[in-house]
Amino acid sequence: MKEYLETKLRNANGIKKIRGEASTRVFYRVFFDSYSLVAMVYPGENKEEISRIVKLTNVYKEHHIDVPEIEEVMDNRIILQEDLGDLLAQKAFSIFKEEEQKKLLETAADILIRLKEIAPSCTKAVLDTARMKWEMDFFLTHFAPNYLSYCNNKSALQELRERLYRMVEQIRPIDTFAHRDYHSRNMLIHKGRIYLVDFQDSLVAPSYYDVVSFAFDSYLDLKSRRPVLFDYLRERGMVIDEELLYMTALQRNIKALGTFGYQVTVRRNLSYKRYINRTLRHIVSNPLFERFFHWSMFSK
Repeated sequence: MKEYLETKLRNANGIKKIRGEASTRVFYRVFFDSYSLVAMVYPGENKEEISRIVKLTNVYKEHHIDVPEIEEVMDNRIILQEDLGDLLAQKAFSIFKEEEQKKLLETAADILIRLKEIAPSCTKAVLDTARMKWEMDFFLTHFAPNYLSYCNNKSALQELRERLYRMVEQIRPIDTFAHRDYHSRNMLIHKGRIYLVDFQDSLVAPSYYDVVSFAFDSYLDLKSRRPVLFDYLRERGMVIDEELLYMTALQRNIKALGTFGYQVTVRRNLSYKRYINRTLRHIVSNPLFERFFHWSMFSK
């Protein structure tokens, strides 16, 4: 992909590969005389997704949510966008002083409120019951047999599937616009502000989907800051149904384990192994865990 990018940007002084996430896209920092841009490059033409990113960029900006400026789209394969640096919220929470962390948490709460104000009609994608069940099956395929000692036979997997389905069927309503992956690795800190990235999969989701994605983040443990986040949200007018919130958190964390299992065992991306234990802790410490599961089901 770098060679292709070099042919399209002959006036660049240099091109350097940067972070990659759980997708087939590749990111590069492109250096010019007095500035730099970030190039998001797809393996081939992807007009549909690029059009969606352009549309959603406008939607987010209209709701006063910071996202990277798009400078140019090339060949329905490359998006050149504003370079916001490399400081992720995941890192910022570990290096910032307490007062700076508090400000980040308040800003994250403000963004969550703004996200909920976006009309569901702004996206066609929906995380409905059928899709959540598919995510549970993905977890059962790529994570459970490889990491959970309980899931060593078909009958155990089937029992766990039935319990997962039963849980998912209770997660309603599904009526809220959501970023989809609102976590600390999709928040860039630039000039004291939080910029969201990786929002192309925005969809209509359960009411607290984005809230739990951050509150029970696989990449960052908020610990004592979690109830503070909830307090900030309540102060801003959000009514929190704790039962629905914790059910949604269970589904979201189990879905994340499916992604990690796939990345590690299929794509051989071992960097995701480090996030498995934290995600398991989120699951087994969830107040509703024992309503749907027993401890042995999630033992490694």
